[in-house]
Amino acid sequence: MCDFGVMQTRREKLGYEMMLLPPLENFVPADHRLRKLDRVLDLSFVHEAVRERYCQDNGRPSVDPEVVMRLFILQALEGIRSVRELMNEAEVNLAYRWFIGYRVDEALPDHSSLSRALDRFGDEMFNRLFIESIRQCQTSGLIEGKVLHLDATLIRADIQKDQAERPGCADPDARHSRHKGEPGYKQQTVVDGASRVILSVAVTPANQHDSEGAVEAVDRAIAAIEQVPEAVCADAAYANGPSAAAMEERGVRLVSPPQRIVVADRPANGLTVDDFVYDPTRDAYVCPQDQPLTYIGTESSKRRRRRYRASLRACAGCELKARCTKSERKTLLVGPHYQSLARLRTDSKTDSFRALYRARAPVIEGVFAEAKQWHGLRRAWRRGLSNMLAQSLLIAAVLNFKRLMVSVRAFWASRIGAILRFRDQSVFKFENVTITIAFAMD
Repeated sequence: MCDFGVMQTRREKLGYEMMLLPPLENFVPADHRLRKLDRVLDLSFVHEAVRERYCQDNGRPSVDPEVVMRLFILQALEGIRSVRELMNEAEVNLAYRWFIGYRVDEALPDHSSLSRALDRFGDEMFNRLFIESIRQCQTSGLIEGKVLHLDATLIRADIQKDQAERPGCADPDARHSRHKGEPGYKQQTVVDGASRVILSVAVTPANQHDSEGAVEAVDRAIAAIEQVPEAVCADAAYANGPSAAAMEERGVRLVSPPQRIVVADRPANGLTVDDFVYDPTRDAYVCPQDQPLTYIGTESSKRRRRRYRASLRACAGCELKARCTKSERKTLLVGPHYQSLARLRTDSKTDSFRALYRARAPVIEGVFAEAKQWHGLRRAWRRGLSNMLAQSLLIAAVLNFKRLMVSVRAFWASRIGAILRFRDQSVFKFENVTITIAFAMD
């Protein structure tokens, strides 16, 4: 007689006898995240969108295009690198089968079918999915659109480091990044500051500067939500004259800390272009000694800087010459958008500018961290710019659907809370839906 109170038993190994299983629906918990995703996922556009990519009256039957999209969504949601690994997991994961609408005993599509479908769809279909995710987030009231955050992140290409940019490279579109030297791509991203919903995605080779394509990325975000933001926040890489001027033209405040500009032939700790005042009536700059520097021409180089020069007489006896120039007379080289950049530098000294900029990193860097850590953005799944864009758009759409899942749950929680505050009522109406609740007597 022992005192443990529990008798040890041994379970016999199951044989191969036939058994009847309950519906697959019973194996997926009510709070499973695939159920939550399925409630907000609208793929009704897929069949019509791919109609021209399939034969409609002959040929072998295809895998349902909506099933293909659901499988790729699963890949991004779980951060699975290859479709082969995805289909291996789907063989044994009942929740995956439920999500794509396949029975337990039904043969799944081969991984090669997904690869061929990706080639058939191209990045256009994933852009459509991404736009749809933005539309649903906006319809739910999730997107505020007042403050947007802009940044770029590097994605490692699926090749060896020493293979990039060589003849016969397996990924001819990949380039070495300027700083880390890894071959890959750069994703330009615009995010809503309030909800962290991604509003714009673009992919370029990794050697492109962050600010290239930045204005176009913001324009796509504006077009997606049909709203001009009050401010766009970005790091110092975006603080240049063209970006500042473009944002001014759109009525958008650029929140990006500019570097102090150094003028040509300036001695150490000397005067900068900020110390010269522009006079638009004369198209001239006036130095601290009230002497004009007149316009003498524009550079023929790509930078197209305007040249302003003081007279020999003005500089000859100037007491500030030692701080101003080492030449006989002062010459200023001013970019075509210098005035916009000067206004940006002035704005960068305000408290509101600093407050907006402090909020930038937690939002945009948090989105990048989430995408890379959990959803597979750290490394390219396939090779080529179009495939990389498809991957980026797919992951961005999944992140947006995650925001929508949380939003819908919070939305109904708030409505239920409001109902419980009015226990004397038994019938409530919301969006033409009548809800009747019977309260138990205390």
